[in-house]
Amino acid sequence: MGTYIERIVESIVSRAKDEWRCVRYLVRRILEKKYIMGSNFQIIQLGIEPEALKKFPNRQRNQLVGCMHAHNELAVLNRLLMFSLNDVGDGELHDDAHGVQMWTIMQLLSGKLFETWNMLAERLLAAKPEDPAITGLSDQHKISLAWLKDYFGEPSLKETALRTIRDKTAFHYDRLNLDQAVASLTEQESKVYLAEYPANSCYYVGAALVFRAAFTLVADKAIDTATMSDGERMEAGAKIALDALNEANLHIHNVLYGLIDGLLQVAIGMPLEHVEQLRIPVVDSPAPTVIGLPMFVDIGNGER
Repeated sequence: MGTYIERIVESIVSRAKDEWRCVRYLVRRILEKKYIMGSNFQIIQLGIEPEALKKFPNRQRNQLVGCMHAHNELAVLNRLLMFSLNDVGDGELHDDAHGVQMWTIMQLLSGKLFETWNMLAERLLAAKPEDPAITGLSDQHKISLAWLKDYFGEPSLKETALRTIRDKTAFHYDRLNLDQAVASLTEQESKVYLAEYPANSCYYVGAALVFRAAFTLVADKAIDTATMSDGERMEAGAKIALDALNEANLHIHNVLYGLIDGLLQVAIGMPLEHVEQLRIPVVDSPAPTVIGLPMFVDIGNGER
C-alpha cells in the first residue's frame, strides 16, 4: 500500500484537464482510501536522565538534538499536509482557498526536507573519517542514506526538484521568472479574495503564478519539454516534484530514526530496550481523513 503522497501522484493523470486547477485537485479526496496505521496502537515513553545529556560531548549532543528537532518539524508538516487535503466546505471560494493552503504546506515540507539534508550533510556526513553515528546505522538505514546522497548530492548539491521548489517559491532565496506563467494565465486563475478580517484574504492569482512557474521550471530542468504545451509542462513538473517529495520524505525519516536511536544509546550507555519504559495505549485514534484545517481564522487582539 502506498503512502499518502504516492496516492497524490497516482491521481495526477486522471485530472489532466484544467491545467492549474488539475494540479490543485491532484491532492484532494486522496485520504478517503485505507491507511496502514490502525486506530489502536501503542506509544513507548522513555525517560532520559538529564545527567546523561549534560555529560554527552557537545558535538554528539548537537547531532542528537538537531536530528530530533528536524524529525519533529517534518512530522508536524506531514500532519498539516494530510489534514489540508480534506474538504471543509463547498464552492469556488473554498476550493481556491483550499488549493492555496494545500500547496503552501507542500512548499514548506519540500523546503524543510531540503534543509534537513543540509543539516545532515554538515553535521554528520562531512566528517573525515566517517562519523561513528553514520557507521552505526543499520543496513536498511544505510540504503535510505544512499538514496538521499544520490538524490540531493553530497558533498556538492544537485539541481533537484525539491531544491527548485525551495529556492524559487521562497521569496528570500532566488527570484522566480514569472514571464511564461503570466503568458499562460487564465481568467479562471486571475482572482483575489478580500476579507473583512485581513488574515482571511486569499490572493489566488499569486499562488497560481508561483506554482505554475515553479512546476514548469522543474519539468524543464528534468526532461525534454520542447514539444509540450505549458499545461503539460506544469503537470509533468508537479508529478516530478511529488515523486521526489514522497521518496525524500520516506528516506529522511528512516535515516533520522536510525541516527536518533544510535545517538541515544551512546548517550545513556545502554540499548534502548533496557531503559525503563511506559507503554501508552492509543485507542480509537481518529483517521486523518476526518480532520481538516479551517479556511478562515481571526488574528487580532480579541476585542472589537
